[in-house]
Amino acid sequence: MASRPVRIPVEPRRVLSLCTSATDTIVRIGAVERLAAIDQYSLIVPGAEDVVVIGKGSAISREQVIALGIDLAFIWWYQDDAATLLEGLSIPAVRIRSGRMTEVPAMIRLLGECLNRSQIAEALAREVAEYVQRAGSRPAASRTRVYLELYSPLRTVGGDSYINDLIELAGGRNIAVALPPNVQLSAEHLIEADPDVVLFVEGFATIPLIARRSGMSELTAVQNGHVYPIDRYWLVAGAGLPAAEENLRRVLAGNSHSVQER
Repeated sequence: MASRPVRIPVEPRRVLSLCTSATDTIVRIGAVERLAAIDQYSLIVPGAEDVVVIGKGSAISREQVIALGIDLAFIWWYQDDAATLLEGLSIPAVRIRSGRMTEVPAMIRLLGECLNRSQIAEALAREVAEYVQRAGSRPAASRTRVYLELYSPLRTVGGDSYINDLIELAGGRNIAVALPPNVQLSAEHLIEADPDVVLFVEGFATIPLIARRSGMSELTAVQNGHVYPIDRYWLVAGAGLPAAEENLRRVLAGNSHSVQER
């Protein structure tokens, strides 16, 4: 997905995933037994909880990579440090990109091709592509203005991103759509935008903490009680998109009860 050739084993057996989307896809295509190691972020993926964790993001242990006999790695397209380490050990690294919703089917197909699970991967990819097409053809309605806080105060996501696509698919309008994909808002910007709904990633804030921040009590969302936690797993780009979109749609409609993922 980074437009570069990579030679991979015919039948990789000891796979490292530093990419949550890749980890999720590996589990879904029935290849979790190939996962020798993951990074800490992938622990949110159901089915990967018992896999060995060897680092966080690009900060991985060279010694553990060697000890585990890794023969193939999946990394994010921007993880140059990890790529350098792996290439120094002659371990092929496949770069994964799922920055937009339209890239998800190709990502799923690539994982299937690399792990000889093309048939099931193709079925999953087709399901996602067809779902996005159907959801995109729904009648237009007034959109709920949404502020989604990620993992620290006022850290959010702008346009040109998978999460922005997800918000729009669920019937929302991201108040930061005109900004870069990963952005730190000012309190003034947020107050001026005055979202209808405030969402935050569960475990990284609470409703009382958000309400107590300077100026936040003035927001329409806070005054109306429309501040909701969301499961971090909903934001993982992959074949879980239909359930994630339905969950988010329910929250934006004022119903925080989530649907079953599988």
